[in-house]
Amino acid sequence: MSKVRSEALSNLLEELEGFELNLNQYYDDAEPQSIIDSHLSGKLEALAHYCQAFGWSELAETIDKQLPLRCSAQETLSVIQGYVLPEIRHLVEQVDVDSEPAPTDWFWNFVHPRVKALAQPRFEAGFFGDAVEASFKEVNDSIKRFFAESEGREADGAGLMNTAFSPNNPVIKLAELDSETGRNIQQGYMQIFAGAMTGIRNPKAHGNLNPDSRKALHLIALASLLMCKTDERI
Repeated sequence: MSKVRSEALSNLLEELEGFELNLNQYYDDAEPQSIIDSHLSGKLEALAHYCQAFGWSELAETIDKQLPLRCSAQETLSVIQGYVLPEIRHLVEQVDVDSEPAPTDWFWNFVHPRVKALAQPRFEAGFFGDAVEASFKEVNDSIKRFFAESEGREADGAGLMNTAFSPNNPVIKLAELDSETGRNIQQGYMQIFAGAMTGIRNPKAHGNLNPDSRKALHLIALASLLMCKTDERI
């Protein structure tokens, strides 16, 4: 969890923990009731967004079930302050205890510059899944542009990779194909590129997956490797 996002979440938790409802005012007058519902709803929507971003999907779902508020602030606060906030505090403590050190400049200098430009700001903001998705979208888009320029037609995803890197007639050749070793290299990377599209890019883009920081760094490194390998084409 990045320091900026951790502080923002902590401030939001404190605001909700200290949120007090004047029951007489709330139930006696429709105008302040509407204002309170709107104000509390905004804070809960922000909290649900944080929970979703950090992969706490059950808590995000619990919050979403409380919305929209319709004269139900008292019942909602009971659920939020009695269950959701203590659970989030517990999870935050676990993250702080178990968190890995942030990647050093060495890591980001090692990453392919186009992947770094997209992944680093997202990762440092705590959006690990978005960092991974952006990295593999860049891999796909890079191959897609080269393929379109070379072949004059469009392709995408795993199908693009299987065609572009095919050992039979590659558009992007990564090794000399007159030896078994070269053909194996070409075949192997074709499968890695295609597998990355099917197993990493597509689930992240379509399934709203949320890897933790450690897994995200592994996946960003893989995207970097694929971009670097593309630069080595012969």
